[in-house]
Amino acid sequence: METSLRSGDPIAPASSQPARVDWQGIGLFLLLTFGISWSLWLGLRAMGISFTIRAAIGMFGPALGALLTRLIRREGFADAGLGLRAKGQRGASWMYLAAYVVPPILIAASIGFVLLVGYEHWDLNQHLHTLANALQTRLGTRALQLGMSTTQLATISLISQIVLAFTLGLPFNMIFTFGEEFGWRGYLLPRLAPLGGLPAAILVGLVWGFWHAPLIVLDGYNYPGHPWLGILMMMLFTVLLSIIFAWLRFRSGSVWPSTLAHAAFNAQANFEVLALSRGNSLLSAPIGLFGLVPMFCFALVLVVTRRVNWK
Repeated sequence: METSLRSGDPIAPASSQPARVDWQGIGLFLLLTFGISWSLWLGLRAMGISFTIRAAIGMFGPALGALLTRLIRREGFADAGLGLRAKGQRGASWMYLAAYVVPPILIAASIGFVLLVGYEHWDLNQHLHTLANALQTRLGTRALQLGMSTTQLATISLISQIVLAFTLGLPFNMIFTFGEEFGWRGYLLPRLAPLGGLPAAILVGLVWGFWHAPLIVLDGYNYPGHPWLGILMMMLFTVLLSIIFAWLRFRSGSVWPSTLAHAAFNAQANFEVLALSRGNSLLSAPIGLFGLVPMFCFALVLVVTRRVNWK
């Protein structure tokens, strides 16, 4: 039990971390997390609950798994990273800025890369036209009463979605991403940290990606039409994202920067749907093979510059 850490202390000094991995605690955490989330997803699906609702509810599985594990094993919460930053941790505030700006930069770079290689093309006008037609069907003559064309309304709707993704959408999404981050970065990553920062981040990413399996296989989540290859692509995506989130976690000593970054990715990932033509989900931006190239490059920079090291 890592009860020697004070609340908010960084996940760093070897003197305050266990010398070995507590596999029993990790095993209990994984059993509870997968059991809770997968049971919720499968049970709610059988009850006919909509995908959005059941997917969101299942996101709290890792947090509940971590909470129960800590309570059952009496581990306490000293290393959970619930403070805004670790005591004495310098530069932690920059991690919040990074959590806010890195996701949209990577998503924009992903869109730019698939355009550069010619895999997808810019299709914003067509998407606006489709949205305008949908608004026309829904509103009918009421659109004219508003004094605007359906194209203008579609443009306003699109701009509103973008603004919300950078403002109110973030704290709303953080409610749900904390349900994951308190488990993945608040429990599993610190427990695996004795293996080293990079191996720990990779292992968390593999587990995190596979955790999505029921949603991918049964509902086509993120990779429609590719239930099994979709799981592998999700694991690749989450490994890269896990490296980035480990950087935020280690350098701040807090789960909140990764919670914010996770919320930003969730809120802004659909920008590709609004801007580009449709491609194969296994290849397209932002989480297909081509789309992940900028994220891979950024993760590689973090690794090479040893910013993911546990120190």
